Amino acid sequence: MGYGLGFGLMTLAGLFLSINEPMAHSLSQLDVFLILIRAYTPLLAPISSALGQPTIGGYPSPGLMPLLLWLAMGYLVGLLLTGPGAAAKATFLTSATIIVLWIGSLFLSAPAWQDQHTWLTMLSRFSQDLVSRPIDLAFILAAPTILSALTSQMIEMIRQRPIRSEELEERYALY
Repeated sequence: MGYGLGFGLMTLAGLFLSINEPMAHSLSQLDVFLILIRAYTPLLAPISSALGQPTIGGYPSPGLMPLLLWLAMGYLVGLLLTGPGAAAKATFLTSATIIVLWIGSLFLSAPAWQDQHTWLTMLSRFSQDLVSRPIDLAFILAAPTILSALTSQMIEMIRQRPIRSEELEERYALY
């Protein structure tokens, strides 16, 4: 449930943030990979975007939105799931899936590009930009996961009603 929520929210958010310029024109079913690239590209550089740097591929920065989206996703999954372990696993799986789908879409989108040279150029540019941003990748994998686990742990602690000292005395009083 947490994985589905996180993955769905991040995909929808990425689609709303996606780059407005078409990357390639084709009429094949492989365009879905181009849509995934467009949706996830603005999400893969949250720290860089917050600092005003261009996103992967050199497109304009969406600002603080990717950073806030990753943190909001971690928080929502932490609220939804009952244990910190489950929340952390679901959030980490969401982050890792988005990264892997983006990388896979780069390779699987080859037939949707106009020619092989254009595809190789974009593949090289995107790959180089992704590898040159280790802080962004570390943030995507660690920050939402940690926030999700902490949120879930705090919710779990709030749910457990603290026992007052008077109740303890009543329960264990020697009559």
